[in-house]
Amino acid sequence: MSITKNIPMKCVMARVMRHSKRYQENFTLKEYGSWEKAEQAAKRWVKGREKNLPSKLSSKGRMTKRNNSGVVGVRLDQNIKRKKSGALYEYWRWVAFWPKCPLKGGIGWSISKFGDDEAFVLAVLSRRNETIDRDFLVNELRKIHSSEEYYEILSIKGQTPP
Repeated sequence: MSITKNIPMKCVMARVMRHSKRYQENFTLKEYGSWEKAEQAAKRWVKGREKNLPSKLSSKGRMTKRNNSGVVGVRLDQNIKRKKSGALYEYWRWVAFWPKCPLKGGIGWSISKFGDDEAFVLAVLSRRNETIDRDFLVNELRKIHSSEEYYEILSIKGQTPP
């Protein structure tokens, strides 16, 4: 839900998105007399409209067009760090994230440390288990390394670092 003052157009805009469809209505100052009354009307409209709309879809487990890894909640990430000397250091990592992940940016697995394939598998395992326990995840990787499951995970990898 979004309620926004559109000052140039002198109206309050109310928007609701459901299942990729946007519902919108404008509430003008001319009709309602003040910003406050227009905003109240917009809120009432949204409440009334939401009753007749389908429920919100959870983003958990939903593949988006931004996803280029092949796995929901796993992405390839480039980091650039500046050293005290001023030199730039670039590194790549696979990152897993999920709703309510305790780490703000997700849990990352360095490609320079683990290699591209193992870093990807660790990110997938992190996402599947929704855990940031690195010791547990590395042990899981050891258990499945070179197994059918390991190669199945690798087969869905959609992108490699440059």
